[in-house]
Order: sequence, then structure tokens, then C-alpha cells
Amino acid sequence: MAHRWTQQLVDQPVLPLELPIKLTFKKSSGEILETVEANEGDDIVDVSWEYDLDIEAACEKSIACSTCHIILEPDLYDTLEEPSDDENDMLDLAFGLTDTSRLGCQVKVTKAMHGTTITLPSATRNLRVDAVPLCAAAAEPERLVVVDAAGPLDAEPAGIDDTSAFQAQYGGFGSEAYEHDKDPLMGEGGAASPAMRRRRSSDSGSKPGVGGEGGRLLVVVPVALIVLALVLLSRMSIIPTPNTNLITDQLTPFLPAGFLTFIGSTGVGPSSPHPIVPLIASANDKWATLLATQSTTFDRASKTYRSRYNLPTPPGFDKWFAFAIQGRNHSLVDEYDSLMADLLPYRSLSPEEIRRRTAELAQVPGISIVSIRNGVAQVHSKSGRWAPALAFQQMLGAFVRDLPDMDIAINEKPEGRVLPRRQRTVLMEDYGLDGIDEIALNMTDPMVHPTLGGFKPEWQREGNVWDAFRRSCPTTSGSRRLLESVRSAEAGGGSAALQVQGRATSKLDAPTTRRRSNGQPYPPTRELTFNPSLDTELDICANPSMHTMHSAFFSDQRTIEYLYPVFSPSKPPGYADILIPSHHYWNPSSEFTYEWEMKRGRTKEPTDLEWSLKKPSFYWRGKVTRGADTPPGRAPSFQKQRLVKMANDATAGEKRVVVAFDPATASIVSTSAGVAEINKAVSDVAMACDPTLGECSYLRSLGYRVEPPGPLSDAWKHKYVLDIDEIGFSPRFFALMESRSAVVKSSVQKEFWSGWIMPWKHFIPVSSSYGELYNLQTFFSGFPTAIATNDTYVKSVLTSPHPVPALPPQADGSAFTGDKALQSIAESGRDWRQNYVRKADMECYVYRLMVECVGCVDDDT
Repeated sequence: MAHRWTQQLVDQPVLPLELPIKLTFKKSSGEILETVEANEGDDIVDVSWEYDLDIEAACEKSIACSTCHIILEPDLYDTLEEPSDDENDMLDLAFGLTDTSRLGCQVKVTKAMHGTTITLPSATRNLRVDAVPLCAAAAEPERLVVVDAAGPLDAEPAGIDDTSAFQAQYGGFGSEAYEHDKDPLMGEGGAASPAMRRRRSSDSGSKPGVGGEGGRLLVVVPVALIVLALVLLSRMSIIPTPNTNLITDQLTPFLPAGFLTFIGSTGVGPSSPHPIVPLIASANDKWATLLATQSTTFDRASKTYRSRYNLPTPPGFDKWFAFAIQGRNHSLVDEYDSLMADLLPYRSLSPEEIRRRTAELAQVPGISIVSIRNGVAQVHSKSGRWAPALAFQQMLGAFVRDLPDMDIAINEKPEGRVLPRRQRTVLMEDYGLDGIDEIALNMTDPMVHPTLGGFKPEWQREGNVWDAFRRSCPTTSGSRRLLESVRSAEAGGGSAALQVQGRATSKLDAPTTRRRSNGQPYPPTRELTFNPSLDTELDICANPSMHTMHSAFFSDQRTIEYLYPVFSPSKPPGYADILIPSHHYWNPSSEFTYEWEMKRGRTKEPTDLEWSLKKPSFYWRGKVTRGADTPPGRAPSFQKQRLVKMANDATAGEKRVVVAFDPATASIVSTSAGVAEINKAVSDVAMACDPTLGECSYLRSLGYRVEPPGPLSDAWKHKYVLDIDEIGFSPRFFALMESRSAVVKSSVQKEFWSGWIMPWKHFIPVSSSYGELYNLQTFFSGFPTAIATNDTYVKSVLTSPHPVPALPPQADGSAFTGDKALQSIAESGRDWRQNYVRKADMECYVYRLMVECVGCVDDDT
């Protein structure tokens, strides 16, 4: 909870009871919106709704979002009660957070507020609401009804339960041992996201009991007391440790959320003092298990295939297996789940229909065709962009003679192309008629017999990717509910304003936190919550706010709204493209090749440095993304622009709370330091611009740090190298992975290798918000020297477990340290690049893809 010294308001007029209380609302730019009359006891949200002011309160005032964020005058703020922990948690998610920020739903009107001015921030953030099922809690059905192509949809805000305990707040990581993957609500082997933590608490308390409420209490009370006693006694070493996980798994439906939270925070067994520790330990174990369980014989591979996919092995599977094992020494012969998922929707189409749709794709600009006839592959491209299809042709070379005649449509662009729309099937009963049969109208739906006649390759202001994406989502998903509301860009924002949730702000996420305990600074929850995997695993249909952060959803390239078999190098979640290795991976240019000069024999000295010579800082250079301006004006919210702004923020007086980990004592220490000083110490991030193009001065005028383009080897001077998406995937990823630096990656683009890699073993995943980036660095490398050695920065011990828990040892058996753990990730990533995604492995992937595709296009199979 945030504690502040309070003082009484002075010289405030005392009103007679009969006079209304007047409040003035204004924009953050200073523009007055309206002066309104309010009644004592109303909250600010009610007042704003009465006068149609722009305060959303998407969660219906359940303290489950920050969309009613307001900014109060300092004198008024000091007279109010302290914000609750729940309110502080939501404020930590708010954009433009200030020292006098509150949630409007928690501020009641009093007579002393007469004449005060309330400021509305330039943007609000609704990620927390999007992160949980919108039907998780009851809501008034008349709250919001949206009608789209799929029919009426009711929006129901979710309630969220929360806890203020440090470990529960930051992932419950202190008690889950190193096996979080056993919990279906946790991420892959790691701490749960804030939304998942709250879902676990609320779900466990909402399951039906036995024998009604009275019977449920009779079960809960004695069982809770017994389990509590077992836990306490075991922690005092009076009795042997019970299997608390087994107990709680069996009794979860009957135990209240509060008790489960206590069990989670005082669990037995080896505990993790920092949320990153179990992520690393779990990733190492999972990767070792994955390699050890791969099939080594055709019989075992066939059984694994039938068991995993509930399908018979396709014709040619035996030849593929022999090619993979004997011909290419392929290690991950069982790991093709993503490939099978790509093909699944196409299995519903007949071979004749797939051939017809592929023939239509041949007329679409930006699509090349690789045709196989009599065991020979040829490339056809109307645009002249041969590289993607030529690379695919070369990947086929070793086995094309074994393939039947077929045509393959290759996407020449880096971004996904296929977004089949969904709509609800219309039944007779929908019109009050008897029966459940479909009506004839469904048969005239173009989804049944699609055509690309008159298809335009670009939007040309006739739609956009996000609208098309929404139509591809389930009809009950958050993206189809239109929960977003639009607030006009305020004066001074201009085209450089950051776009979030369809709104504008000229300020990035506030890095400060207002939560303190006994004077100790705590970081916002999002800055100490670490992704177990990339955001490619997120369901963007259920998290619509995500789209504003990525250029892929504003591409000028028109998507195809029907199920057409396009083979692409990458795609965000929800797209139906079939993934293949990119030509940038198969035939990389010098720009995307590790140690290009040395591999070409032009030098004998490597440019990469030994680990001890690298700086403990982040490095990134990248050019402005082109081809993403539909609709226009959204670029400042894209992944590159946000990163550069955040990493170079030098706002005077702005503070950031960072948290370091001491492996010797397993304690977590925090300090609050200037944003500018932290950025200077831990990051080297800038836009790369070409002065000859005249773009450098323009980027500087928008507030971006710019540097001339440099060689890829500049990255090797740093222990952390950042990799983020272009409009599609990042073509330099393989080169970065081959280096001796640790790759820190943020992406929403799925690629062919997605099922072959282990986050936290081979690279470090980062969320799209980059909120955890600084605490990631301080976990592995500690406080920057300029801060660690400066006594003016007070260091506060937040947790100090006793006894000190045993940390997982390094691979060489040495004691755990942050720097060694980071170096281990760098070395594992290098090993992964050199041994698991070679050209030989890409050939195996494409061969397997062709074997599976034969059944989709060959009438005789």
C-alpha cells in the first residue's frame, strides 16, 4: 500500500446542504471539458456517466481495470483515504500515472470537493480486463450490446480477486518449487501471469460444492484446519513433509480462495526466492526430457505419431523418417505439433478444392508458385521477387523426386496473409421456425465457395488488418465485442502521439510505482512478472489490446479472408498461413549472417568477444518499419518505436524502481533511481537511419535517438542482444542466436522453429510491453555500478528467506550466480542454432510438410 503524509484542506468553502457540488473536468492538455453538478456520495465514474464524459470504467467499477484513471489536485488527494492494494494494483497498469492518480470508481464526492478540477489522462489501458475471460463474472446484460456480422454479443466485465503478499503479487513464486508447469493455470514452467493468478483464486472459490452451502462449510472448516496444521507442523520440522500439492489438488473445489492463497504462500518443499529461478530450472529440465524422449526407431515414431495426432501415418512417412535420422541426423523427429496445427483446417477441404484455390492464388500479386511435375520443381513469379520461392525450391531438392505433382503458393512478403473470417451459422430456430437445420442462406455464404476474383493486394483505405483479424476471431471473443472506445487525440499530441487502445497519448507507460511498504519501494506488478514464453502463445482474440502494440496489425498488405493455402515464413496467432523456413534463414545475406567476414575467409579474427569482455547492457539497432500505415498515425505505438522511447527516456525527476537478486542470501533488494541514469547504464538502443534518405532529422524531431547503421558485430560487445519483430518476423534472429551473447526476444510472430526451442533455456522471452526488461537485467547482472556504488540510492531488502533455499546449480556443478546463468543461456542458444536449426533440419521440416500435404492435394492418397 502506498503511504503518504496527509494534511487538511484549508480555506475551502463550506457549502450549505442545499447547494450542488460543482466539479470541473479537463483534458491533460488543459482544455476544459465541462463543469458539472454532483451529489455528495456519488463516485466520479457515476458523475462522468451522467454527463457523458469520457471515463470508460470497462470493468463496471469492480477494481479490475484502470480505465477510470483520473488525476486529482494535490490538496484534494491528501484528504482522501489511502488507496487499497487492489486499487494500487490497477493504478500500476495505468498510463500516465502520477503521484495524485486515483481510480474514479473509488473516489466519492464530498462537499470539500466543491470547485476542484479533475484531469482525465490522455489514454487509458484495458489490458487487465482483456486478459481474463469477459464472462468470468456476472454483469448486467444491458451494460453493452454490440451487433456485428456474427450477431448480438453481450459484454460482461470480469471480477478480479487479488492479494497484497509480495510473492503472491509477483507470481506466487516463493512456494511452487521448480515445477510450475504442473499447474494448468501457470505458464510453461514458470510463474503465472497476474491475470492467471487472479483466475486461479476466483475459480477455486467458484466451483460448486457438495450438499449445498451448509454442507460445503461442514467440509471446508475441518479440512482447512487439518491441512493448515499439517503445513505449519511440517514447516517447523515436527513431522515429515506432507504432499501438500496432492492435498490441495484433491480439495481445491471445496477450499476458499483465501485459504488456497495461504497454502500457496507457505507451501513446503524447495522454494524459489525469485520468479526467474524456476523458469530457468524448469526450462533446463524440459529440454533434457524432450531430447531424451525422441523416437529413435521407425516403429516408435509411428506409434508416437498415431498417439499424438490420432491419425495413421501418411504415405511416405517411412522415407521421411529414414531421411531425417540417417540422412540428416535430425534430432527432433517427434516435434511437429505446430506443423500439424497449421494443416488441420485444410484437412476439411477436398483435394480438388485445394487445387482450385491454389490456382487462384497464382493470380494474386505477392504470391509465387512452386510447381512440382514429374519429380522436378520449378518457380513461377509474376512480381519477379524470386528469393522466397527459389529458397523453397532448393529445400525440396534432396527429395523432390519422391513427391507427386502439386503446386505450392509461396508468400513473397514476410507477414501473414490468411485470416479466414468466422460467422455464426444461421439456423431455422433463429427465425422462430421449427427445427435445428441450417437455412439456405448459409449455402450462399462466400465462405463455402470463395473466390479471389478482383482481389486487391493492398488495403488502399478500404479496410485494415485489425478489422479483418477481428472477423477471424470466435464470435464470442473479446475482439468481437468492440469494448474499445475512442478518445480524441489531444492538443499537442500530434502525429507523434502514442496510440493505445485506439487512443492517443504523448507519454509512454509511467515507470514509477506508488506502492510502498515501510518506506520500501516496490516495482509495479508488470515489471516483476516474467513471461514463461513469447507472446506468440497469447490469444489475441481474447486480448484485443495487444494489437495496438505491433505493426503487423497495421500492415498495408491486404489479408485473404478465406481459407487459401498460402505458405509463409511467419504469422501472428490466429492466422491460417502454413509456416515454412524463410529464405533469410536458408540463404542469409551479410546483414543477417554471424561472422560473415570470417566465414567468407576475408578475416581470420572473429569479431565476437569473450563473455568477460562484454558489457552487462542491452543492445538494439533497427530501422523504422515500412509498409504499416493502415490506418495511419499509429506508428508511435509499434514495437520498435516504443522500445527506443522507453530505453532513452531522460525525463527529469522521473524515477524507476529496480529489483536485484543476491544468490548468496537469496534476498531481493530494491532501490529507486532516476530513469535517465538507469537507461544510460543498462541500454544502448537506437533507431538506425540513413542520412542520405533525410529521415534522421525527422526521427529526431519525433524524440527518437538515432544512430547511423552499424555492422551486426556491434551487438557482440554486449551480454544482452535484443531481438524484436519487423512487420513480420525478425530475419536476424538466427545470427543473434549463433553469437556468444544472450538473446532477449519479444515477438508475436510464429515461425517454423517455434516448437523446437525452449524459452529460458535458449533465449529470454520478454513481453510486448517490455515492462520487465530492467528487472531482468538486474536479476542477472545486479544493480548498475553507478547505482550500486552510490550511497544516495537507498537499498531496501524486500525479502530475505530463512533458511536460505538451495538454488539450482549450474550445468558444470558450480553454485548459481546471475552472470553464470545468463552465460549458460547464451551458450545454450548458440548450441541450439548450430545443432537444431541447420539447413539439414530445415530440409527435414519441409520434407515432413510435403509428406503431410500430399494427403491434402492428391486424390489417390
